[in-house]
Amino acid sequence: MGIDGNTIKLLRIPFSFFLMPLFLFAYSQADTVVHHHALFAFLIIHLLIYPASNGYNSYVDRDEESVGGLEKPPMPTAALFYLTMFLDFTAIVLAFLFVNTLFAFCLVLYIAASRAYSSRQIRLKRYPVIGFLTVVIFQGAFTYYMSIAGVSESALMLSREHIYVLLACSFQIAGAYPLTQVYQHQRDLKDGVVTLSYKLGYRGTFLFTAAMFLLCNVFYYLYFTSKGLGMVFYIIQVFFLPIVLYFSYWFYLVLKDRSEANFRNTMRMNWIAAICMNSCFIILIVINRIPLSYISAIETAVPEHCYSQETLTSFYMNSTEDITNKRKIKIVAGKTGIANRYSVIADFDKAPEDYQFFNKTATLLPEPTLTQRMQLYQEHATELSISAIKKIDGFAEMKGRLTHLITVTCTGLFAPGLDVELMRELDLNPAIQRSSVNFMGCNAAIIALKNADAICRSQPRAKVLIVCTELCTIHFQKRYNDDYLLSNLIFGDGAAAVLVTAEAGSDYAHHVEIDAFNSLILHNGYADMAWQLSETGFIMNLTSYVPDLIRKNIKPMLEKIGLAPDAFKHWAVHPGGKRIVDDFVAALELDKGCLAATYDVLKNFGNMSSPTVLFVLKQVLETAKPENIGNRIFAAAFGPGLSIETMQLRYV
Repeated sequence: MGIDGNTIKLLRIPFSFFLMPLFLFAYSQADTVVHHHALFAFLIIHLLIYPASNGYNSYVDRDEESVGGLEKPPMPTAALFYLTMFLDFTAIVLAFLFVNTLFAFCLVLYIAASRAYSSRQIRLKRYPVIGFLTVVIFQGAFTYYMSIAGVSESALMLSREHIYVLLACSFQIAGAYPLTQVYQHQRDLKDGVVTLSYKLGYRGTFLFTAAMFLLCNVFYYLYFTSKGLGMVFYIIQVFFLPIVLYFSYWFYLVLKDRSEANFRNTMRMNWIAAICMNSCFIILIVINRIPLSYISAIETAVPEHCYSQETLTSFYMNSTEDITNKRKIKIVAGKTGIANRYSVIADFDKAPEDYQFFNKTATLLPEPTLTQRMQLYQEHATELSISAIKKIDGFAEMKGRLTHLITVTCTGLFAPGLDVELMRELDLNPAIQRSSVNFMGCNAAIIALKNADAICRSQPRAKVLIVCTELCTIHFQKRYNDDYLLSNLIFGDGAAAVLVTAEAGSDYAHHVEIDAFNSLILHNGYADMAWQLSETGFIMNLTSYVPDLIRKNIKPMLEKIGLAPDAFKHWAVHPGGKRIVDDFVAALELDKGCLAATYDVLKNFGNMSSPTVLFVLKQVLETAKPENIGNRIFAAAFGPGLSIETMQLRYV
């Protein structure tokens, strides 16, 4: 017996449009999406499974009156039965071959439930409660679960938020399903089927539907707020509004005249609901699949040698016999706000005869050469970097999935560089894309984050590892001018590793989304912060005018880009020096408590150049609280030029 047009018509393929919202919703919410598998899953469900279920139901019921999607259905033949079997078999085979085993197994269960619902032998649909629950569970929560399996190749973990969304999906179907039966009470009774809608009556069906949709909304609210996405819930309400309005209007008509509970009004309700919900979830897909970038982890490391500021001050003072210089060193040291600094150099608390790096004389002469300093950098930079990187939770399992490596430093150079050394020592993918930000000073970490942000926004699966490593103390200079009174007394050594990803994920209280970057070059500070090579190491220019330049320009900079200080609840500011931090606070009229992390890092580590702002940001992120959801974070660092680099983040 051949397959004719009437047989195809009874599959009611366009009816799949009404059942599409839950798949689109699952696609929008899946943590990961395997797009080609998602496409196969979509086609299998909507062009094979749903039509086969419709066709089987039509074959068993032999409808002579209107049925969902068809106002005047033709009579089925045996060809329809065999076609539904073929579609089911094809769907399962394709699922195994082109999607995954879990998805295929879910299809088998869905088909079994569908057949049990309609078949004459079991006929679950004739029982008002059991039939209703079968539809609610399998077309609601189970369909969402099955769709997630097809989209992401993994089972949905039954966390609290996922239980909320499964309940929301089931209550959504619980509201819609009795409404689709409201026009066929008498026909169902003739067939021995007592539906829940018949039990409830016309008025009761509409009231029940309203209650189910209310519960659906409650669980949508709990789901989205538990994920910190309360705004998405309100977006959904906008799309639900036309549905509610037509539902209310139709209920009004039915209360006046029961004949309004007819096929045409039911289909009109279905079309409005399907168009609104499909549109809503397509928009959620667009929103959720727009590439973003997140800080997923920040870890830090310092060398083994920790020195008090008093110890380092004594070392500096002992390098000169000039009383005036000694007095100036002591005065400046007392104003730095620093208690401890770290160094790869073991000499600072030793007697001259025990020095390992400096010349074994109190005067430190002759000073170490640039070659000696670079050898020390090469000896320690990789080891210190690895110490920070390995603290990243799950790094060993994740490292094979890293797509990019960005190294940052301004205190040492060698080739092959730090990036290649890290690849060798950590056994990273030899094809990883790498780049370096070199010699850009204290704000280079934000520049590296800007590059990582651009990568993640263009590559949806990007995982970028940023490593900032600075050994500032290897450039200690036997100089006593104002620049070196500052630099010798504030700089320390440290490293920070940051994982920036295109997909949200972290161990912090909230996901940390990178929002925006802004830059400003103050040309009138060109010579006030500079960094140059010399025969005896790197020479620092750091004048006392830097805090004034920052104080006078930071507020105009924020005003120019339309940012108000009170828009930010959290601050991660590079502690370039105590006066810089104090003047930053004063310029923006902030309470010093807002920069508690900045003052703390300055006190316990000093200024470590590029990683310092990451030490501060790490402390800010680790002290976040649940109620901080939606709060914004402002980060800033200052470098040669004089340049100001800022970054805005958000807890989501």
